[in-house]
Amino acid sequence: MKFFNIFLLLLISASSAFANDKPQKKPLIVASINPIYQIVLAITEDKNNSILIINPNISEHDYQLKKSDAEFAAQADLIFYIDDDLEKNFAKLVKGKNVYKMSQINGIKLLQRRSDSKKIDLHLWLNPENGIKIAEFITQKICEIDAENSKKYQKNLEKFKKEILKTEKNIRKNLQPIQNSGFVFYHDGYQYFEDYFDLKPLKIISGNHDFELTIKDMRELDALAKTGQIKCIFGDVYDEKNSAKKLAQNYGVKFTKLDLIGEEDVSYSGLLFNISTSVAICL
Repeated sequence: MKFFNIFLLLLISASSAFANDKPQKKPLIVASINPIYQIVLAITEDKNNSILIINPNISEHDYQLKKSDAEFAAQADLIFYIDDDLEKNFAKLVKGKNVYKMSQINGIKLLQRRSDSKKIDLHLWLNPENGIKIAEFITQKICEIDAENSKKYQKNLEKFKKEILKTEKNIRKNLQPIQNSGFVFYHDGYQYFEDYFDLKPLKIISGNHDFELTIKDMRELDALAKTGQIKCIFGDVYDEKNSAKKLAQNYGVKFTKLDLIGEEDVSYSGLLFNISTSVAICL
C-alpha cells in the first residue's frame, strides 16, 4: 500500500510537470483592415494567429461579412478596428470586452472631415504618430493576455518605432520638392497624410467614393486647368469608374492611383512610403 501511494504521488508530480511544460496557446488577434493588421504583425511576428478580416482589395465601407468572419471574431482573444463609422458592417459583428476602437485610444490625433465638420475623418492611420499610438496600445493589450512573451512584444514595438522614424525621414525627402506643386486629390481620404507632411493640394474633389462632380467643381477645375496650375490628379484604387483618370485625360495632365489601405504583403511603414513615392513620381 505504501509503495502504491508513493507511485501515485510520483505520477501526479510528473503530470503537473508535464502540464507546466506544455506550451502556452498564443493569443488569436483579429484586425478589421490592413493598416491595423500590419501593425499587429509588426508586434507579434505571427501570421498564424493574426487574422485580417477585410481584404485590402475591397473598400472597408462596402465589405460584406462572411460566415468565417463571425467564427474568427467569436474565437478571438483581441479584436482591433478603427471605428463604427468606418467599418460599419464589421462593427455590427464585434461586441465585448476584448474589442477595441483605435479612434478612442488616448492621445490619438483626430481631424474633422472637410466636407462635414460634425464628423471625424477616420483615415487616422495615415498619420505616423497615430500609427505609433496604435502600436503602443496593441502591444499593451497583447502583453496583458500573454505576459510570458511581453519582452518580445516590447522589443518589437521599439523596432517598429525606429522603422517609423526612418520611414518618416525618407518620406520627407521624397516630398520636399513638391509641397505646392499643383496637384488635386479626387478622393478626400488623405487629410492625415497631408496634414502631417505639410502637403497643400489645389483642390479636393470628392468626400466619398461614389461622389459625382458638381457644376461648381467643374468650373473650379476648368479655371485651374486653363491657367496650367494642375500638374497631376491623384485617384484612388477603389475608383471603379476610373473617374479621376478620365478627368486627368480630359485635362491632359498626369494621373496616378494612391492606396491608403496597402497590400497585404506591405508593412505599415511601406504603406506610408508608397503613398509618398506615388505622389513624387506623378509630380
